[in-house]
Amino acid sequence: MKIELIGFPMFYGCDRPGVEHGPDKLRENGLVEILKKYNEEVNDNGNIDVISVDTDRKYASHETMKYLEEVVDGNLKLAQAVEKALKTGNLPFVVGGDHSLGLGSMAGVKAASEEDYAVIWIDAHADLNVAESSPSGNIHGMPLGASTGLGDESLTSLYVDDRKVKPENIYIIGLRSVDEGEEIIIRENGINIWRMTDIRERGMDAVIRELLEMIEKSGIRKIHLSYDIDSLDDRLVPGTGTPVENGLEFDESKDLVKAIISTGKVGSIDFVEFNPVIDKNDITLNSSLTMLETFSEALGTVK
Repeated sequence: MKIELIGFPMFYGCDRPGVEHGPDKLRENGLVEILKKYNEEVNDNGNIDVISVDTDRKYASHETMKYLEEVVDGNLKLAQAVEKALKTGNLPFVVGGDHSLGLGSMAGVKAASEEDYAVIWIDAHADLNVAESSPSGNIHGMPLGASTGLGDESLTSLYVDDRKVKPENIYIIGLRSVDEGEEIIIRENGINIWRMTDIRERGMDAVIRELLEMIEKSGIRKIHLSYDIDSLDDRLVPGTGTPVENGLEFDESKDLVKAIISTGKVGSIDFVEFNPVIDKNDITLNSSLTMLETFSEALGTVK
C-alpha cells in the first residue's frame, strides 16, 4: 500500500486551539515510522498551508459560521492534495486537525473519480449540521451535511460543484451525541447509523457484519474512512475537543477498523481531533498511536 500522509493543522472548524498541533505531535512520536512498519511506501507530504487569523475575526466572513473563509481556503488546498494522491495511485491518509477537514478530503475523493463511494464515519457526533441547525456555529459539525449537499453554498460547492456523497452511502458508527436538527436530517435522508446503544445491545461483531453486508449489497467499490478519536470512550481521549462518555473501547474500535480495511475498498482515510494541548499525561497521544498502529497494520495486509 502506497500511503500519502497529509497533515491538516487547523483548529478553526472546532474553535478550540491546540488541535492544529496534532499532526506534528504525532509525527514527533513516530507516526511515519508506524506507517512504514507495515507498508512499503509512505510519503510524508507535510502539512496543508493554513491561513493565520486572529480569533476576534471568527465571524468576519459569516454571521454564524465561524472562520468560514479560513476553513474553505484550507479545505480547497486539501481537496487538491487528496485528488492528486488518488490520481497517482496513492492512498491519502489525512491527519488533523479538526473534522472540518472532511470537507476537503471528500471533495478530493469526488474530484478524483465520478464513481459513487461510501463514507464510513466513526464518530461520537453526526457532523450533519447546517448553519441554521448548529448550536455552536463550529464547522467541524457540518462536513457530512455539506458533503451531501445540505447547507451553505460555500461549503456544498467546495472544489466540486456537486454533492460529494449520496446520503444512502453514509454509514455513521459510534453515534451518541446528536443535535435535534441532525436527527431530522438523519430521518429525512435515510442515513445509515449505529449508535452506541446499538453496539452495546447487539455487540460490535453484529454491527460489523451488518455494515459489511450493506456495503457489499450496495455495489460500492470504494470507501472513504473518516475516524474521529472522540468515537473512543472519553476516559481514553481526554485530549479531544468534544469527548463523550460511553464510547468505544479499544478492542471494539480495532475490530471495526480492521474489518473495514480488510474489504480492500478503503481508498482514503481521515484521522482527526487529537488536541495535544489539552491532553492529560499523554493519554490521548498514546490512544491515538495505538489506533494508528491498527490502521497501519490493517493497511499492510491489503495488496
